[in-house]
Amino acid sequence: MNLESLSAELQDSIKSIVEKEEYKKYDIVVKRFNTLGNNVLSEIYEIDVTGDTAEGVKNTNIFAKEQIPHFKLLPVKKLFSNEVFVYKDLSKVFTALQDEATVPQEERYKFVNTYEETNNNTIILENLTKKGFRTYEKMEDISITYAQLAVKEIAKFHALNFVIESKMPEYFSNKIKVLKNLFSFDDDWKGLMRNICAHVGSLYDTDVKKRIEKFYFKLVEKLPKYCNDQTTVRCTLIHGDYKKNNLLIRSQDGDAVEMIPIDYQLINYGCPILDFFLFIFSSTDREFRKKHLNYLKELYFETLSSFLKYFNMDVEAVYPRKEFEKVYTEWLDFGLMKTLFYSLVLFAPDTGIEFGRVPVSEIPFCPDKKYDYLYRGLIDDFIEWGYL
Repeated sequence: MNLESLSAELQDSIKSIVEKEEYKKYDIVVKRFNTLGNNVLSEIYEIDVTGDTAEGVKNTNIFAKEQIPHFKLLPVKKLFSNEVFVYKDLSKVFTALQDEATVPQEERYKFVNTYEETNNNTIILENLTKKGFRTYEKMEDISITYAQLAVKEIAKFHALNFVIESKMPEYFSNKIKVLKNLFSFDDDWKGLMRNICAHVGSLYDTDVKKRIEKFYFKLVEKLPKYCNDQTTVRCTLIHGDYKKNNLLIRSQDGDAVEMIPIDYQLINYGCPILDFFLFIFSSTDREFRKKHLNYLKELYFETLSSFLKYFNMDVEAVYPRKEFEKVYTEWLDFGLMKTLFYSLVLFAPDTGIEFGRVPVSEIPFCPDKKYDYLYRGLIDDFIEWGYL
């Protein structure tokens, strides 16, 4: 691909970046970014600029994400405006708060560097794959070190939003509390969930199969309530899509050492425990959860508590442990519900069907057989825990 193959608006943005970087002579290489089957909401490109400046040879590596025309379950324009808000507004607030509190660099919540040319049609970021970062593939197992990093990062994200609520109440009310869940839980979505539950039920004999058939009705009633509830539980800004394909990871000696969350399109004002549940149940198998789930739950709360201390805030005054434990127990089945919902993209092969052009209830749901053990692990966990 070449620069001219991009939209006129993105071409202008790249030219603006090249001018600001003061290239005298340069070459531009454009290629589609391989998301490993994880992207359905945008066109993504890697754009590499190489050339001469007054200081010598220079490379600029750009990641650009453009809107797709439409996607039935979600309003794409709002998704992009959410992400623009995070990268161009909220990130600056986070930085200022962490500067003021003198949070050590190695402890800070970080964002990918963002170009000013980012707008509501195109997100333009530094391409950190050139610095050794990557996202994990669908079937790639995560280590406990990876999980520790992920849990700590989301706890810091929630903590900083609690700080904003306390120290910047007007900003919080006007910019954060107004952000709603964007999923459309309509009849098309219900048809998708019926198809997914039917597949999962087919993995079992009569008794468990009947339980899953009944669970479908609970799922279509409760999942929208979990996602839209802003009154009965403690809420703050949540990531909304916190799973391993939205985590950039840098490894050293074969294990994760640095993590930067990305993809803030589904941010909303909601219950923070939902981010933890989505990560755990979409990214791990039953054996991993048996060994580490309770420890990671403790790590989340400990990190929330210790990070708030940088800002002279007591976690018990912000999110009391008793309330956290109550919501954790009462809302745990969200992890099963949301992972089943997301399995359309998490566990299914790339069919080549454009999701935005076909009702999701009509998309053939044919997960690879290698994922059956993950489904079984989820179902067996929630049977054992008494939710199914």
